[in-house]
Amino acid sequence: MPKLTSDTMPSCSQLPAILGHSKWASANDTLNFCMKSIQGEYARTEAGEAANWGNALEESIIKEIAKRLGLDNYVMPEEAYKHPQLPLAASADAIATAPLLGLTIKHDPSIGIYVVGADEIVLTGQGVLESKLTKMAPEEVLPLYRGPIQVQGVMMCTGLKWAAIGCLYSGVELRIYLFAPHEQTMDTIWNASIDFESRLENFRQTGETAWYPPADSKDADRVWPNAKEEDIDLGNQAEGIASAIVALKAEIKQMEEEVSKKEADLKTQMQEFSTAKCGKWHIKWPMRHFKAQLAKSTPAKEAYSIRQSTLTIKEAK
Repeated sequence: MPKLTSDTMPSCSQLPAILGHSKWASANDTLNFCMKSIQGEYARTEAGEAANWGNALEESIIKEIAKRLGLDNYVMPEEAYKHPQLPLAASADAIATAPLLGLTIKHDPSIGIYVVGADEIVLTGQGVLESKLTKMAPEEVLPLYRGPIQVQGVMMCTGLKWAAIGCLYSGVELRIYLFAPHEQTMDTIWNASIDFESRLENFRQTGETAWYPPADSKDADRVWPNAKEEDIDLGNQAEGIASAIVALKAEIKQMEEEVSKKEADLKTQMQEFSTAKCGKWHIKWPMRHFKAQLAKSTPAKEAYSIRQSTLTIKEAK
């Protein structure tokens, strides 16, 4: 389903990133996305093949969720749901209706049914259906970036009291995960949404960005992409941090050298054989094959500058 929510405010699909649980984006990435949109830029990136297949198979997955759970019917909304109090919106894949007398679903992994946090759940009235697709192996517990946080937000925006995520693994196995409202998660979403909007409002009013503390080194590169040719004194506390980085890198280098020596020992024993067994381990040292390629000429590029990602730390003289 195409994104129905506004790009100038947070949506439920962005909540894992805002809360620091996404593999693909940080809170600062999401903030930057919304700020660009506020300025009138088109901030969306082109969907990859995996996302395209997810969209193509969405209704098939939704239909199968409804069938396996025994739901009466479902609709796929064409408009976003906006929270009545929060700056938060949701694009629901589908809204389904349980039988009039309710539907009790028991936790039963043998048939791919997972009731999260309980032995069973009673579905009454309408609820949220969310379609997911991944090439990963089937999971007993859904990672937080694959829907659990998102559907809590969708329930908040729709006012509905149950949600089901159907995840199709490697195109061959569907597992269904059922959720009731989780008060602690919803409280976290509430506070995070207000905080995120305050950062956007600060940008609207001042043009200045109230960045989140960087989640990691790469995130810091994105927060401060440009460098001034100036020198500053960070003081003794930062000296300790720099010393720790140098020591850790030396430790990593030593470990990498040890790994290289151990690998050489194994390769010496394997020689021309591609696989080997040793106790509980199965070792592979195969050939890699590459197709022939036509000669290519590298097209010209204009000069450009980016912030170096790796810190260079040397002892001062």
